[in-house]
Amino acid sequence: MRDERGALHFEILHALPGRLRIWIEKPIESEQIFQIVEGVIRCSYNARIQTLLIEYDPDAVNMDKLIVRLAAVYACEKKTKLLHIKHSEEKRFSMAPTGGMALALIGLDGLLKLTGAQLAGISGWLSTGATLAAVVEHGYQELQTRGSFDPEVMSIIYLINSIGKTNTFQASLLAWVVTFGRHLVPRAPREQVYLVQPGDGFATLIPLQGKKNSADFAGRMISRGSEILAKP
Repeated sequence: MRDERGALHFEILHALPGRLRIWIEKPIESEQIFQIVEGVIRCSYNARIQTLLIEYDPDAVNMDKLIVRLAAVYACEKKTKLLHIKHSEEKRFSMAPTGGMALALIGLDGLLKLTGAQLAGISGWLSTGATLAAVVEHGYQELQTRGSFDPEVMSIIYLINSIGKTNTFQASLLAWVVTFGRHLVPRAPREQVYLVQPGDGFATLIPLQGKKNSADFAGRMISRGSEILAKP
């Protein structure tokens, strides 16, 4: 068991491409220590509430990498051995109307195919199109809010390959579950613990394995189920 005594916390309160607001547990004398981090344009520190406002160039540095670099500077300044980085800016997932419509059409398509109805061919095209639109919209929303999208959005390739074939129902269902299933599981703010390895004027953060939560388990189960569905 690791010793948590003296561990510090570095909490991401708000994150947008080009802008971060961060809460730090212990005060600093000046925000100038963060100006040396690559990609940072300007930094302001509110000593009263102990928050940092970071403006950075999203074309020069990835947001996640920048957060780790800023945390490393803070850890080095405070000479701590353990650092917690908490992502409280991540909001609970809210499904767009296209996602719900796609699921309804997938269910209708499955029902019509099960009963052998003549409209099954049309429902297959509708469910595929609606799922395609929902996945694209979801990926675009993540790109706008986080600057990147989750890899499961790439299930759209499997969906596109199914067009004109007999497995459109399975492909649509797979793409929907892989894209949206993980987000429907309630989860606590993401938090990672790092071991701080001090260096000459800098620190290296080494991630420590944390406990698996229910969202991790659900994610693995969804991924496994998707693999089974994808098999011919």
